[in-house]
This record gives sequence, C-alpha cells and structure tokens, in this order.
Amino acid sequence: MAKPINYTFYLCLLVIGVSALWEEIAGPYDVSLSHMTHCDKRGPVSFLEPLKARKLNRTHLVCSGIFTVAVDLDKNVKFKIVAANKGTNGRYNNVVDIELEACDFIYNFGRNIVKSIDKHCNITYECPHKKFTCEMKNWVVNYDFVNVPALPYGEYRLDGSLLKLDQYNRRELISCARFYGFVTPKKPQFQKKTSSRNNTKTY
Repeated sequence: MAKPINYTFYLCLLVIGVSALWEEIAGPYDVSLSHMTHCDKRGPVSFLEPLKARKLNRTHLVCSGIFTVAVDLDKNVKFKIVAANKGTNGRYNNVVDIELEACDFIYNFGRNIVKSIDKHCNITYECPHKKFTCEMKNWVVNYDFVNVPALPYGEYRLDGSLLKLDQYNRRELISCARFYGFVTPKKPQFQKKTSSRNNTKTY
C-alpha cells in the first residue's frame, strides 16, 4: 500500500499548492503548445533529433525525427517534470516539480502520452521497458497528463528530464526536452442535439 499512499501524497501537495497560491485563477484546463526546444542542461542524448516541430493547429504540434529512449526504463531510472508559470515580472515560478521512478511516473501521470508514442512506433506498451529508438513521422505531440485535475492558468515552460541512478544513488542526466505553451480555462463541450422525431431505441 506504500506506493498508492505516496501518489496520493504527491497529488494532495499539487492540489493544495494550486488552491493556496492561485485560488481565483486555477482550475480545469486546456493546454496549447507553442514550441519545443532543448533544456539548458540537455544531457548526452536528445529525446528527439532534430528537436523541431511545426504547428498543426492552435493547440497541437507535429514533429518528425528520431525519438530515442537511451536507457532501459527500470527501477534505476527516474523521470522528472518541472512546470513553471510565467509571472507578471517575466520570471518563471515552479508550480509542479515531480520526480518518480520512470514506470511509476508513466503509470500515474504519463501513460496516455507513452501509449501514443508506442502506438506510433508500433511497439508494445509496457514498463519496465528496454531502451529503443524510433523514427517519428508527423507525430501529433500528445500532452494528455492524467491525475492532474487543476493548474494555474497562464504561460508555461515545462522541462521533462530522464535521469539514471548509479550504484551510489547519484543522478546522471540522460535526456531533457523543454516545452512552451499556455494553460487556459477548459472550454465547455456541448453535446449535439438529437432529433426528437425519431424516438426509436436501439440496444
């Protein structure tokens, strides 16, 4: 039961932090990406080479290139996300900072993203997972995080890092990618009206 308790603790911290600091300007959200690039400290292997993307529409990016997970995703590999909100003074302030074992992170927050990558690469979704390389062709960048119910609205910078622990528990940065975008209030989804002339039910 230790792991579910830990995840609940992480989520509680996230929600409490959001509620306390941005009570009036946070909640359910939509995300639109503007561009992606390398982190200040990028590591020896790029997640995607070349790290370029083009706009598909107002909210999504499309990228093509060589996608690489350079280490086996096991208990010695961690994934770290740092999301920073841009303040009125132009500085970015961290609102999310999570580091977990790669498989735990994927299962609890990023499984929809990884499933999208695996489907595009025609590989089986599983974790632990061996390192792999895949040629991405016009992949629509998926940023569908789960278990993150609310975020402060505004302009964002997000760094995603892959870290490997050695036998002395020292962290080695393997890869890092940076994304810029906006978090806005979630738009309501309207259901299409059905015709009242046809009341036939099908089962």
